[in-house]
Amino acid sequence: MFSAVPRLLPVLILALLSACGGDRGGGEASGTGGGGFGATSGTGGFGGAAGSGAVGATDAGVDAMLSDASAVDGGVPTGDAGVDARVLDAGVTPTEPAYWALFAADAFPTFEFTLPPESVTALTNDGEIYQRGTLRYGDIEIQNVGVRIKGRASLRGFDEKPSFKIKMHEFVPGQRLLGLKRLTLNNMVQDPSMVRERLGYAVFRAAGVPAPLCNHARVYINGEYYGLYANVQSLDDVFLREHWTPSPGNLYDITNDEYHIDFERERPSFLNQNPAPTETKFELETNKAVNDTSDLTALIDAVSLSTNSNFLSAVEAVMDLDEVLAMGAVQAVISDWDGYFGARNNYMAYNELSQDRFLLFPWGIDQTFGIQDDVYNKLNYRIDHSDSERPRGLIYDRCEQNVTCRARYNDQVSFAVTVFEDLDLLAMLQVILDQVEQAAMEDTRKEYSNMTWQQGIADLRDFLTKRAALVRAQLP
Repeated sequence: MFSAVPRLLPVLILALLSACGGDRGGGEASGTGGGGFGATSGTGGFGGAAGSGAVGATDAGVDAMLSDASAVDGGVPTGDAGVDARVLDAGVTPTEPAYWALFAADAFPTFEFTLPPESVTALTNDGEIYQRGTLRYGDIEIQNVGVRIKGRASLRGFDEKPSFKIKMHEFVPGQRLLGLKRLTLNNMVQDPSMVRERLGYAVFRAAGVPAPLCNHARVYINGEYYGLYANVQSLDDVFLREHWTPSPGNLYDITNDEYHIDFERERPSFLNQNPAPTETKFELETNKAVNDTSDLTALIDAVSLSTNSNFLSAVEAVMDLDEVLAMGAVQAVISDWDGYFGARNNYMAYNELSQDRFLLFPWGIDQTFGIQDDVYNKLNYRIDHSDSERPRGLIYDRCEQNVTCRARYNDQVSFAVTVFEDLDLLAMLQVILDQVEQAAMEDTRKEYSNMTWQQGIADLRDFLTKRAALVRAQLP
């Protein structure tokens, strides 16, 4: 269970700082293919070396913390001919998916897209529908990939600096890029530093919270430099099969049509529409043919209908509460006011099959490390998320009313801030800047000047220097 994380801290931190792929830390897994990030027993958990659950030490140093593309995780996705074929093509062992190279700390991929005029016109008029294009990555060229624009508050038009979702198999079934079905390329328009997503996911993973890999990439469209992007691993069945056996279970994303979605039976909509069952606010991303969402109904009932006296037993029957509290603890430490705990926003829910319990994944973490809507004003963010200016996550609200649960949350915050301190994020930041500075300066589509970008870096350094002490002052 995830509650084992604090006991692993001394060994974990040493391994993280020396391991290739060191940000895979965290809870223990049980059994073959068990589902813990940072497993210390069993196989298939995050942090495993050669499938054993141990963290493999190398001299990779700080670079290893930025991305764990060289870590060995104890299993390759199965049941996918495209994934199996890429192992043979890439000449790697079955424990190292070839796509990890796309997210490595020392990798700075360039993605070039060639779009025909009709695709450009369609993306300009309605960017959220996939259009055909050709993707080139190094010597690899893939034709007829799907390209669309993504985002909500960060949504930008094709003539600006849009975020992109790339779907390899949208028009050609089974088509993959090094085993990947999708690319997620974020425009970072709400982050003046253009670094927060990459650093933030590293902290989540180091604390044992399931989170995507992330580095940076240059993006070109029809020969034009569209700018520097966050290259974020897509959370899909490829991600799930990489880390859990059996999988995939049901993965749910929140709808893009409204804000503040939570595990409630009914509530007034943020948009003042009529109340509606929460199930309709979640979109099933896997197992669509079966379309059995009874697991989500059980979770909603446990969170919504339990009393204070039975809250823990009811929720823990259907959810890995320690993992969820750990996610909220990291969100508190990095001032993620726009995540699940602070705003009922930017998360995905996954029913992990080996334990038949839900996990929550963080997503969309550009509004972190002290900024809110591009303004640096969240250095003193409260660890109870009370100053998020949004409705807090219902699970946390219920937990705060339970003495035992609140104590467990505070323990997770204490662990998360220790991880935050021991990662040497200032050194990680400098490694990233050395890699991407020129590409950032040349990005004429970014929504801030180079001077504003440099101030964003200065604000981020200030946060990394001061935040841990401010968190510790709030702990009981």
